[in-house]
Amino acid sequence: MNYLLGFGLAFAVSAVATPLVRRYALAHGVMDQPSEARKIHKRPVAYLGGVAIFVGFALAVLALAPLNRQLAALLVGCAILVVVGIVDDKRGLSPWTKLAWQFVAAGVALAGGIGITSITNPLGGTIDLSWGRTNFELLGVHFHIMPIANALSLIWMVGLANTVNFLDGLDGLACGVSGIAALVMFAVAVGPEVHQPAVALLAIVLAGAALGFLPYNFFPARIFMGDSGAYFLGLVLAMLSIYSGAKIATAALVLGFPIIDALWAATRRLARRTSPFRADRQHFHHLLIDAGMSQRQAVLTLYAVAGVFGTVAVMADSMAKLVAMGVLVASMAAAIGGLIWRDWSRRRKVVVK
Repeated sequence: MNYLLGFGLAFAVSAVATPLVRRYALAHGVMDQPSEARKIHKRPVAYLGGVAIFVGFALAVLALAPLNRQLAALLVGCAILVVVGIVDDKRGLSPWTKLAWQFVAAGVALAGGIGITSITNPLGGTIDLSWGRTNFELLGVHFHIMPIANALSLIWMVGLANTVNFLDGLDGLACGVSGIAALVMFAVAVGPEVHQPAVALLAIVLAGAALGFLPYNFFPARIFMGDSGAYFLGLVLAMLSIYSGAKIATAALVLGFPIIDALWAATRRLARRTSPFRADRQHFHHLLIDAGMSQRQAVLTLYAVAGVFGTVAVMADSMAKLVAMGVLVASMAAAIGGLIWRDWSRRRKVVVK
């Protein structure tokens, strides 16, 4: 397969479509207003950039990959969340409505055959998740129900879609990290141990679409991808990590810091008896800004974290990945704790004075 062509086509379509989408957003007032204290930007910025990323990805995939049941499910599931994101960016939807549609999109992918059936055991072998498997046929199409495997698949896909959405708090952060994750998945899928050309093509196309949008989204951003882009990138990354047996551990490691940050965000919000989807200004990237980093410095630092752990994911075996994840969790816990303590101490000194 011509991976370079896939990357270039997706990059070009995304790069050309982005100014057109921005022009539409400006003309119709689809803007992110800096009306909340948690917002970093100081001026209105156009939304809907995720549409350009999705169009770049979808056109390149349809041009280069043979359409089958799994690929159709992937595209339909992603299209559902892009539409939901557009509606939310334009009119606003409740968190629970968005969550319901996320499960619908993940269910479409699952019905198309994109699901977890086993996971690698770091101590050797695999753990079979197909317990309770039931087969049935509907309208000539065969389906398989596996309670544990299906539940984990839905949680993984919906969870990663929201993880990328939580990450989308600084110019270029979510888009760039997603591009890095896609490149890492490409490197794993194209390697001799995995050798999945179909997954490799989808991953490199996704990287091209994301990176074609990034120049417009990097600080100072001229357009935001909005929920449409964040949900799309998160869902397709989740699908790629399980599509045709691609490695979930790889995705979990390269996206480890946003996953940990998302879990931390949900935990602290629930502890305060608020919705886990209620936005705040205490994500890890916000803490880096409060510690004195510029947007560029914070984003580039987190690119480096994703790149380092992504490299480990490509080169390491299962046990080494588990150790690296432990290191990442401990490092993130120490960094978050240290930054929160620093901010509390600074505020306390101001109050005392």
